[in-house]
Amino acid sequence: MTFFAPDFCLLPSAFCLPVLLSAFSLQVAAQPLRLSVADAVQRALREGSQAQLARSTEERARIARTEALQALFPQADARVSRYSQSINLQTFGFTIPGQPPVVGPFNVTDAQVAAAVQLFNLAAIRHYQALSQGETASRYALQRAENDVATAVARLYVLAQRASTQIASRQADVALFERLLKVAQDEFTAGTGTRLDVAQATVQLDRAKQAVLIAQNDQRTALLALLNAIGADESSDVVLVDPLPAAPPVLPVDSALRAAQQQRPELKEVVAREKEASLGVSAARARRMPSVAFDFEGDYSGNHTNDLLWTRRVAATLGMPLFHADINAAVARARADLHDREIERTQRERDVEQDVRRAVLSLENANARVAVATENARVAEEALTVAQDRRAAGYGTPVEVDRAQDSYLPLRGDHLLTAGGEGDPSPRDAGRGCREAAGEGRP
Repeated sequence: MTFFAPDFCLLPSAFCLPVLLSAFSLQVAAQPLRLSVADAVQRALREGSQAQLARSTEERARIARTEALQALFPQADARVSRYSQSINLQTFGFTIPGQPPVVGPFNVTDAQVAAAVQLFNLAAIRHYQALSQGETASRYALQRAENDVATAVARLYVLAQRASTQIASRQADVALFERLLKVAQDEFTAGTGTRLDVAQATVQLDRAKQAVLIAQNDQRTALLALLNAIGADESSDVVLVDPLPAAPPVLPVDSALRAAQQQRPELKEVVAREKEASLGVSAARARRMPSVAFDFEGDYSGNHTNDLLWTRRVAATLGMPLFHADINAAVARARADLHDREIERTQRERDVEQDVRRAVLSLENANARVAVATENARVAEEALTVAQDRRAAGYGTPVEVDRAQDSYLPLRGDHLLTAGGEGDPSPRDAGRGCREAAGEGRP
């Protein structure tokens, strides 16, 4: 891009530089945003709010798992203090004749170090394992959210492409009906046509212009939704560089079901959630089991820094809960959660099967409708051409042309809608495919 400095930039550089930068930024801002499907998906996964929230959820699950693991590690503390105190000996059962019961005040220097480690705590181990499964489930939930984002962005991209195709087709219809209107006007001027022919041709032209306006509005709406989904400036001009994709082949239902059962992240997520709930039940029950811990405390203390003495306490502790009413409640709550997860897994499997079967049926129906609509549009276009030729040769009547026009417009519209991706054959798998094409696939 060639940039020409304005004449007033012959002023001193202190005034010229801001003007040049402002003019250059305006020209850069005027450049349209060129988007492919992969670019749109990448931007949505990187900057879209839904994907960012899903990543935050995964990060919180990872933090919870790390926190549970750190609870199993040794814990150590150190403290140094110097204080002045007095002691009431009578509280310890001592009475010194002739001396007041309160001794002091006197200074104390104290340096302490303490360490503790759980040698065996089955409840904490099961809790950590449950949170590990929760982290795995959140990772699959992130993949599902990314698939949803990719699906939505790809669909918006196709809708914008379809609107652009509709605009071009509707503009071609406008050009066609402008020619037909001119023919009707010429025939009316020559005395071989009627005013009704001119009026009907004008109505057809106005309908075609109205269809152009509707297609333009659909395109702007789709582009605004696309810019919002990818987190871009909604005032930007967008150029879609990828053409409309061809219809994908229809997989057999059994093959599609097997692929979905192996690859759909929502199924993997519910399995991980069920394992998490099962480990949660084990963790709640393990609170009744004994635990073994090791504690160490060391102390340097004295009245002055030069007379500090070392004392210590080393202990191995075996703990056994005898009665805790909250343990039974925790076990019951964990069992209820496990039951809910089992129901959720069964229902999710049924939902996925329904989704796949419906997607295969929709894709088959969409392909059939595209074929029928294409043939109907071709026949209607041929009929309109024949009617125009007959009328131009003096054999046909304006009624034939009007009927051909009335048949052509709706059939042409049906062809654009069906060929432009009206169906949504496989939203989840389409989203996964878009992510893989964009280079955002996860293991």
